Amino acid sequence: MKKKIGLFIKTAIFLCLLGICLFGCSLIVQRKSSYIKNEMYMQEAEKNNIDVFILGSSHVINGINPIQLYEDTGITAYNLGGYGSVLLSSYWQYRLALAYNTPKLVIVDAYMLENDIRYIDDPNANVNSEELHLNIDRFPLSRTKLAAMDDMFEHQEKKYPFLFDFMVYHDRWKELEADDFKRVTGTAEINHLMGADLNYEVLSSGLAYTDFGAGTLENETVGTIYLRRIIEDCQSRGIDVVVVTVPFLAMYENQAAAHTAANIAAEYGVANINMLEIPGIVDYDVDFMDAGHMNIMGATKVTDYLGKWLSENKDLPDHRNEGGYENWQKFSEEFEAGILNNSEGNEDLYSQLVYLNLTTQDKTFAISIKGGSKIYADTALLKLLKGIGATEQLDMAAEGKQPYFMIYDHGNVSEVCGIGEMADFDTSQGHMQYEPASDLYRVLIIGDDTENNVLYSDVHPYVDMQLLFFDDGDISSHQYYTLNYLEYEYAQE
Repeated sequence: MKKKIGLFIKTAIFLCLLGICLFGCSLIVQRKSSYIKNEMYMQEAEKNNIDVFILGSSHVINGINPIQLYEDTGITAYNLGGYGSVLLSSYWQYRLALAYNTPKLVIVDAYMLENDIRYIDDPNANVNSEELHLNIDRFPLSRTKLAAMDDMFEHQEKKYPFLFDFMVYHDRWKELEADDFKRVTGTAEINHLMGADLNYEVLSSGLAYTDFGAGTLENETVGTIYLRRIIEDCQSRGIDVVVVTVPFLAMYENQAAAHTAANIAAEYGVANINMLEIPGIVDYDVDFMDAGHMNIMGATKVTDYLGKWLSENKDLPDHRNEGGYENWQKFSEEFEAGILNNSEGNEDLYSQLVYLNLTTQDKTFAISIKGGSKIYADTALLKLLKGIGATEQLDMAAEGKQPYFMIYDHGNVSEVCGIGEMADFDTSQGHMQYEPASDLYRVLIIGDDTENNVLYSDVHPYVDMQLLFFDDGDISSHQYYTLNYLEYEYAQE
């Protein structure tokens, strides 16, 4: 009898150890994208700290920043948007998240309301499996997850990788890196923007929004059905709803979908915000990374508008400086520090100017543009320069293709346009003198060093723009940008 008990104990211990090893292996080989995006949701949901769910596609991932929303209003929201998510998958993303936290409000973006493909494994659905794994993998197997797979997939064999993701990841041994093992130790990277993914690039060609005078969608679609299901499920639980359409370069059918979303919202007595038709929220020349997705400047403006609207129209608590919300405050500080730390040394000129548009108050820098520069033909660059303080002096320089110089000193802006005499500037970094002798040759003297013209370089004699940062009276960074075949060549000293 004792032998049998001993054998049973040994077997049980072996099976437990085997299970632990298999679980650890599963965590190691698992692709980490869903964990990175949604782990902070699981942590904050455990404390019931999330008052707002944000649902939608990549338009909302790139376009609404929950950390900024918290900074501005104290509202705690999580961006549950998924790349390529149609409203069918947004509905199930909402249901999966609901098992861990009940929000006070759900914001759902109506993009792709016109989508009428019933199953996401339909070849015409154009849904990338990696994108769906991003949304779903972090949520453990449950009845809701089973129901989601049954509803979203037509073919049984297509469901298994999303129910048992080890089937997909078990052969990743050759791809493993050091960061993969951090999943086991609990030190893996996670998203600190509460689900958002912000981009700092600018679509330099610019965009022009056109109102096509669209009506509404002619028929019910899979999209309209699932928008109704989201609203109905929320209302059955006492959760408020706001239907939104965030800005993008909407075509005729997209605009009809936005109008249809407004009608559906009105049917259910919930709010609708169609940002496509609210002038002044975004600038299509500088606020987009491509035709469908905003960059951080667009996201900042949309989040600002949404935060003000929520504060005025919804009774949501302000959790700033409240116990239990330390992560929100910490990540808010991290976000601001990250922008500041990345505000120098960017190889892409558009991204560099985006950072300066976002944070400049504590900086001193100078910008010099040569006469005849092709920068003057770039509307986006001119608007980005105006965003950091350039005035009509820049317009005059652009019109005459003359040299342009700006000093930004902790919020104070001084400018010189054209060719002329020496100009003197007293700054927090000391005395500076600037003289535009010709379109190409400009002089900048720092302090008493009259022998050294910091704007002249044998290595970079014909650059379009020079950007100089100052710290403790010295040049901390000197960046050069040259327009060449529609791309900016970058150099730094």
